[in-house]
Amino acid sequence: MKKLLLLISLIFTSFLMVPDSYEDEVRKRLGLLKDVPVVSMPGMTTDDSDGPVGRSGEAVYNLGCAACHTAGLAGAPMLGNLDQWTDRTSKGLEVLTANAYNGYNAMPAKGLCMDCSELEIERSVQYMLDALTVLE
Repeated sequence: MKKLLLLISLIFTSFLMVPDSYEDEVRKRLGLLKDVPVVSMPGMTTDDSDGPVGRSGEAVYNLGCAACHTAGLAGAPMLGNLDQWTDRTSKGLEVLTANAYNGYNAMPAKGLCMDCSELEIERSVQYMLDALTVLE
């Protein structure tokens, strides 16, 4: 019983230790807080008009895609391997993005990055396509 109470108190205390800036950032992104400067987050890109618009392709790749595309798991074409990507590149960015976002064959939807937007998935696909031209 004492262990359970200790665990509950630790969890409760950890919630109290969240910095105000984090809570303000969450409220800002939810539209609940106005006129708060946008905080730059690691791997986040911005545009000049709206502030954050999502993670970079490299950040999304490292977050989820790399798990399969680095080792070629379940038939995933490996990053930078032109031979494995040749048939796929002819489909174009739009189709490859749709396949990655919705799932295709053994690939799960969004590559299991459940909080990724379609734009972030597109960026990760573009990142993988760009890796092909770097090696040529």
